[in-house]
Amino acid sequence: MKPKHLFLPFLFILSFLIAKETKHKEIPLEGLITDPKQEISGLDWYGDDLVLLPENLGGFLFMISKDEIYASLNMDNPKPIKPRQTLFLTPDYSKLIPGFEGLESIAFNGNRFVITLEAKDGKKMHGYITWGTIDPNTLEAKISEQIPLELPMPVQVNNMTYESVLIDGDNVILFYEANGKNIRNSAWQYVVSMKDYSVSKIDYPHIEYRITDVTRLDDKNCFWTINYFWPGDKKRVKPAFDPIAATFLKGETHGNSEAVERLVEFELLDGKIQLSNREPIQIELDENESRNWEGIVRLDEKGFLMVTDKFPGSLLGFIPIN
Repeated sequence: MKPKHLFLPFLFILSFLIAKETKHKEIPLEGLITDPKQEISGLDWYGDDLVLLPENLGGFLFMISKDEIYASLNMDNPKPIKPRQTLFLTPDYSKLIPGFEGLESIAFNGNRFVITLEAKDGKKMHGYITWGTIDPNTLEAKISEQIPLELPMPVQVNNMTYESVLIDGDNVILFYEANGKNIRNSAWQYVVSMKDYSVSKIDYPHIEYRITDVTRLDDKNCFWTINYFWPGDKKRVKPAFDPIAATFLKGETHGNSEAVERLVEFELLDGKIQLSNREPIQIELDENESRNWEGIVRLDEKGFLMVTDKFPGSLLGFIPIN
């Protein structure tokens, strides 16, 4: 039998072949938001309030103050936060849009915001965008009775439409959820002008798996995305060779699973979107279940806040930046 100490150099070298993963810290919640039927689908800041968008039309938005979030993160055993409910007035999209399924994302620009909507009419998916305003005093959010603007699907994939939006000045960039090489010949994204509602396109690289939300642009014109893969989606997403995983080493849990939960940074440069040079942030996987992260925002320079929909529940987590 070989002495155990002969294996130490091998283990030392192996440690450099495994990327570091980041464990999320849960911010416990209580109240209606913990009901899976709320199905949180979007996340953004309005001032110092975190806005959590339910997918279904319940007539309200959830809000949590930044002070509450920091207080929770600074405690070893924080008490659950009960988000406030603020009035959210919308048309009855179940009557306006055939096959309406729900709201997918939200992004604020001052006191104005944009929402993307999803519908399935027969076997075809449909994606829409609409605009609303929020009262800075009452925090009442409202969408007028205008018909949402429909944007044709670049491809038809069941239950996939425009999952996230990015505001760039007077333009809104919509991100289709599936952009892998086996799904799309070219992974451009739509751009909608908030001035005249004209529609154009912007170049975007192929990226495997799903893009479920994006942060705002920073001062370097960069933004982060949630890049997620649940192995049960293999037939829908049809993953091809993953150049990101080939370029950067996998973490321990990612190396032992087909699932992917990571944050990937992009940059908006010279009128197109491209991957930045930063290493992705791999989130330590749960060995028992995938977490369907649906929303992301930056938390100052500390890291990111992320939220799941209903799998495995309504989970709000913090991901620090190393």
